[in-house]
Amino acid sequence: MIKNPFNLDNFVNLVKLSKQFFQNLRVKKSGYKMKFDFSVPEHLMKDCLLNTPLVGDFLQMTKLDKKIKVLNSNDSDTEHLRGLVNIANTCYMNSTIQCFAHISELYEYFQKDKTHNLMNEPSNKDKFFVLFGELIISLWNLNDNKPLYPYIFKEKLGNMNPLFQGPIPNDAKDLLTFILLQLHEELNNPNNVNNNQMNNILNYNMQANKQAMFNSFANNFKNNYRSIISDLFFGLNYTETKCLFCNSSLFNYQTFNFLIFPLAQVLNNKIQSGYSDNNNEVTLYDCFQYNQISSPLNDYYCVMCKNTSQGMYATYLSVLPNIIIIILNRGEGLQYNVKIKFDENLNLKNYVEYFKEDSFYELIGVVTHYGQSGASGHFMARCKSPINGLWYLYNDALIKKLEYFTYENFSESNPYILFYKKTKFV
Repeated sequence: MIKNPFNLDNFVNLVKLSKQFFQNLRVKKSGYKMKFDFSVPEHLMKDCLLNTPLVGDFLQMTKLDKKIKVLNSNDSDTEHLRGLVNIANTCYMNSTIQCFAHISELYEYFQKDKTHNLMNEPSNKDKFFVLFGELIISLWNLNDNKPLYPYIFKEKLGNMNPLFQGPIPNDAKDLLTFILLQLHEELNNPNNVNNNQMNNILNYNMQANKQAMFNSFANNFKNNYRSIISDLFFGLNYTETKCLFCNSSLFNYQTFNFLIFPLAQVLNNKIQSGYSDNNNEVTLYDCFQYNQISSPLNDYYCVMCKNTSQGMYATYLSVLPNIIIIILNRGEGLQYNVKIKFDENLNLKNYVEYFKEDSFYELIGVVTHYGQSGASGHFMARCKSPINGLWYLYNDALIKKLEYFTYENFSESNPYILFYKKTKFV
């Protein structure tokens, strides 16, 4: 693994900024041939200079993999795709955006006339959903396959959240969180989207107090907080606090828009349960099993029986989202060596309370990460095209066609964030 690899996009920026304008750039020792849109703003020069190592590092890096195909207008494998140029440590942003862009329902939402009218309202011109929607639409401009320079997006993103200002590296998870919450906050409207998931679930029979809690939460959310984001990405879980003296339980419902699995803890639980073969490997199903483990409560005061005794606390998945995002928290140091095994198809009917028969998913996107912490290293994306169903590797502006999904191919790429889509929306 190369530390601080040469940033190809910054090198191309420097070529332009130093007034050496090349429509075709060939590096003889690497075999690369590139065509880029050189419309680079002058103020990026400082960031490029601060984040570009020596050209020799580039030549050394390119010896490791001469099979990477660089996006250009003559490449039939990637002619309908657009990369995102790295404008100083923005690989975390580029990989996250590509995964969102490959969600067809999200792209279709921003293509609707109603959404276009909303984006064109003067009062919304500075809102994040306008900025995000324009970028998603631009990535699927089939008449232009030149890599995009997302400097306007990055600049406005930094103005909205100081965490993303300047050339400082960031964690893809932090941007993912911001995108989901900011879009939902700006777009939540009970009349925006028609989705029957919250309506249908009220037909299930539950214990009286649990049903009352669920009905109150579901109706309040459905009537006041709905958005395209909640309809696609929000699920519902509940916590149960149980008194072991009188066996009464209290329930609390809350939404979630992604799940975080601590791989080191999952592995330890698997070892303690006697199911590990000491290869430091866990499966995605091990993660969901770990998510259901109950925790003991000492000196628990029960409001039902008015006694202080032993209790139990657990979290359960009640309703799964149409698109489930899974963050694999590897930690740092030795914990980072935990391997995760996952498949292109995912069956979660044994881990959810409702809609068990509609709990089948297919993998559509993976953010991968090389490095010992989320705020350093390099991020890339592997995405399944909604147009032809093929997998592609997005390394900033570079795009490579992948023949097909294999566990070995994807697991060895250090998966960090997984995007799974339901095969049947509810």
